Amino acid sequence: MDTTTVRALGKSQLGVTPLGFGGGTIGSPQLGNEASLATVAAAWKTGVRFYDTAPWYGLGRSERRLGLALAALGQRREFRVNTKIGKTLLPEPVRNAANRSLSPGGEVRTPRDPISGFRVHFEYTEAAILRQHADSLQRLGLASVDSLTIHDIDYGYHSPEQIEVHLGELARSGGGGARALEDLRDAGLVSAIGCGCNLESRNAWSWDGGNHEELCARIADRVDLDFFVVAGGYTLLETRALRRILPLAEERRIGVVIAAPYASGWLADSSGSATYMYAPAPPEVVARSERMRAICADHGVPLAAAALQFPLAHPAVAAVIPGAKSPDEPVANRRNLDTEVPADVWRRFKAEGLLDENAPTP
Repeated sequence: MDTTTVRALGKSQLGVTPLGFGGGTIGSPQLGNEASLATVAAAWKTGVRFYDTAPWYGLGRSERRLGLALAALGQRREFRVNTKIGKTLLPEPVRNAANRSLSPGGEVRTPRDPISGFRVHFEYTEAAILRQHADSLQRLGLASVDSLTIHDIDYGYHSPEQIEVHLGELARSGGGGARALEDLRDAGLVSAIGCGCNLESRNAWSWDGGNHEELCARIADRVDLDFFVVAGGYTLLETRALRRILPLAEERRIGVVIAAPYASGWLADSSGSATYMYAPAPPEVVARSERMRAICADHGVPLAAAALQFPLAHPAVAAVIPGAKSPDEPVANRRNLDTEVPADVWRRFKAEGLLDENAPTP
């Protein structure tokens, strides 16, 4: 599969390489600076020129590391960076021996990341987004990013009442964040606006009754989006994005970037030790995966190759952004996309009911 020809991201002027890099893992405090920079460099060597990050990943650590790595790899015109808005990082000014912190107002908080000493404040107003954008540029060490993505207005983090508050903050009128995003794009300070869509079917942290697909559609009604970043909703094992999000994307010329194409590593790990979307895999997923792996083995290809190539066959999908925690993993990603997956693999997946028959395949 062609991994280097740039694809248009929806109706925007932004083009991205189909194989991108998800920067969540390099934000982990368990991964050292040296290993993180080497991992980004390995991705660069495989032809990756589209890099995704966020303030949330390691509370600023991913952005800092990505910026340092890219500064040593190429000229600014050679790569594209997507980061996210919605979360302002606030330092905890005082910490005591119990690893707690005192805010200026005196209330006690526990930092989300005691190593960095920052906490997250969710806000999607115009003023907040402009600050978040500027803060990200400082952490990245860049004068610009290519796109901004609305991050985590979803039921994994907020109650239904909080969702309505944040949607109100995003509205175009009265200092809303939609205006800030569209003004940044109109001024040429970013080339595209995106929205994260968490479509994981097993999200144990979601509030009961939360409909993520409906929520993504509501955000698209409030903001002139160029793309969605879909996590957990379009993999070999979960194709619920076909129900509403992908048709909506095609109808409105909204591009799609697929995060976690390996379902948090499950589809790339034949040992069975990985998690499935960050939780233990249920028996049904284990059984389907084993059968898919057997079919791939019959044709001499790894399941990971089929997993990475599958989302890119949909006409709305511009890129996949698998994460990586070592230099070996970007190399494996490139190898998986270069592996030819015979048409009979896809035919057998569908014939045995393992894959939605309406899903486009390579």
